[in-house]
Amino acid sequence: MSKRYSLIAFLAIVMMLSGCGKSSQDAASLPEFCKQDGSRIYIKQGKIRMEIMPKVAGRVSSLKYDGHELLVQIADLDRITDWGTVFWSSPQTEWGWPPIDVLDSKPYKLSADDDRIVLTSEVDPKTGYQFTKTYLPSGVDRIAVTYRITNHGTKAKHVAPLEVTRLPPSGSLFYPSGETDVVSGIFYPLDVQSIGDLTWYDYDAKKIRTDHHKAMQDGKEGWVAYIDDGYLLVKEFADNPPAAIADGEREVEIFTHVEHIFIEMKQQGASVSLAPGEYLDWTVIWHVKKLPEELAGNPNPQALAAYVRGLL
Repeated sequence: MSKRYSLIAFLAIVMMLSGCGKSSQDAASLPEFCKQDGSRIYIKQGKIRMEIMPKVAGRVSSLKYDGHELLVQIADLDRITDWGTVFWSSPQTEWGWPPIDVLDSKPYKLSADDDRIVLTSEVDPKTGYQFTKTYLPSGVDRIAVTYRITNHGTKAKHVAPLEVTRLPPSGSLFYPSGETDVVSGIFYPLDVQSIGDLTWYDYDAKKIRTDHHKAMQDGKEGWVAYIDDGYLLVKEFADNPPAAIADGEREVEIFTHVEHIFIEMKQQGASVSLAPGEYLDWTVIWHVKKLPEELAGNPNPQALAAYVRGLL
């Protein structure tokens, strides 16, 4: 009997380590563009490889273009939450800090729906929100991510979608300037520049003082971009006027950590009222490219903006 139980225990360990024991979705039933390897999902589109972790809120944990990593990964930090790309509700004042673990770090259920993969959270008992993240290839070197917030509470709530991407502490971010001035909220102001119709930020660790820094502003045209080491990441989303954004927030935010470990690129959608049982959907299209040599060697802001506009 003891040998039989030892064999059962051994098989259980093998299944756990292989990721088969607790998988909520058979890898064979996933769409052709992705595969499951243990607790991770990999999406390939053109030269992009995106890694998603269903057991950690379905967050994007890696984004590579032809093998070049663009995100801060969990292996880069001795931290629980500050890596990859996450999804939050806005305004942040509703939930404060730290992020809600049910939505930000606990396991999501994995399923497949036709040509896309879907990850769904549990319902957060405090806010009543349930998040859904749907991933779908959307053309060469592009992946569309559609976020859903469902109100499972007992009261109507005003809420907006907010995507947060942690980038390495280097490179530059830029976007078309909108109708509002740049503000910093409770943090030190970020040293951004106004270059023509663009707001531009070059990361400089020497200018990060004894606290975090932030820049918040209305955007225009519905995109924000990041360049580093000759690679480009663009987030494309529906543009909204300042009046549509949640109170105390802005459409585009750049945040730099005081310990020089990451830059956050944030963008958010319109605030809407959700009655109990209602939901909102919001799509962000990720474009990733290696820049042409003439742009990588001479990153002229207006030339880069023209290149981005040509992708959208």
